[in-house]
Amino acid sequence: MELPTRDELIARLTEFHDRLDAAEREGRLLEAFRRSPPGVGVHEIDADRVLRRVSPEELRILGYDEADMVGRPVTEFIVMQEASQRAIDQKLKGTRELKPFLRTFRRKDGTAVPMMLLDRLIKDHRGDVVGIRTAMTEARFRE
Repeated sequence: MELPTRDELIARLTEFHDRLDAAEREGRLLEAFRRSPPGVGVHEIDADRVLRRVSPEELRILGYDEADMVGRPVTEFIVMQEASQRAIDQKLKGTRELKPFLRTFRRKDGTAVPMMLLDRLIKDHRGDVVGIRTAMTEARFRE
């Protein structure tokens, strides 16, 4: 099977985010969140960078149980913790553009896995940023 291009991976993540946005408007976000496409994980963090929700597919990819991740700082699962913490803080403050990026996560067995990520801000009813929803897939693509 031929690997997708970087743009095809990004399109896949964008399409899933769009599906989640539509499901949220229709009041069925949790169902859509739990039914991510094969190979596409998704998680949500709050303004304190704590994981509040993780999809079954992301748990499968990284090898964790939900109890291992939910309630923990997302940076505990990322290889370059300080850099990711700064980037997340900038996104939450609105000072960093949300665009696709690569980040290496640590699987439960300790192995590193490069992931392609795409973020969307989570806003409350007043429009204030209260978190970030991140869709991700393994960063295996052809140039």
